[in-house]
Amino acid sequence: MKNAEHAVRTLEAAQRFASPQRAASALADRLTEVIDHGARRRDRASLLVPGGRTPVALFEALCSRDLQWDRVHVSLTDERRVAPDDPASNAAMVRAHLIQDRAVAAHFHPLYQATTGDRGDEAACGAALGLLPRPFDAVVLGMGNDGHIASIFPGDPALPRALSTTTEARCVVTRAPDPPHDRLSLTLMTLLQSRWIALHVNGAQKWDTLEQAVTAADPERYPVYALLHQRRVPVHVYYSA
Repeated sequence: MKNAEHAVRTLEAAQRFASPQRAASALADRLTEVIDHGARRRDRASLLVPGGRTPVALFEALCSRDLQWDRVHVSLTDERRVAPDDPASNAAMVRAHLIQDRAVAAHFHPLYQATTGDRGDEAACGAALGLLPRPFDAVVLGMGNDGHIASIFPGDPALPRALSTTTEARCVVTRAPDPPHDRLSLTLMTLLQSRWIALHVNGAQKWDTLEQAVTAADPERYPVYALLHQRRVPVHVYYSA
């Protein structure tokens, strides 16, 4: 029950904005502070970002910020197992919208290397993450209407492994309900190896999903609940209608 109450308080503390643009700008402001602190403190900073369309406004707000981008290492929370130039590639989206302007100096580490199978892809993903300083300075997550985070989906046979609190795996192969089905996702334990975490969501339907997740208190139905109820790292919710 205490963990459920913690999830409720996390949702109650959500920062709400009138538009996606305002939410993106506010989140970019805070990320600038977090990344700058990391770069100054240890000469390198690390940032993990989601795919999809929601973070595009955030990326376009962040890439022009005055940061020591040559000290910043960027990677993804998850990836589709497609060619790097495929329109569905999260890496392609990051290159198009974040690794631009001043942020072109950042070091970008894609997750998907198209190796020889599931375990090879997981190993390559883990190796890419090994190039980033840890703990990560910041992790930004999105959420789907079904309550998935990164590429950790309800009903996926890989769900228990992805949400395990004891796994040493950095990455896991998962399968999405919608195409492209084959995905790579960081495990929850890897995502939590961060100093600062944001959950960035837009739209009333997603807010309804968050409320349903907290009420159900079931991470198998709503993987986002596993993020909200954990106590290792505070989660800052940025929401716009």
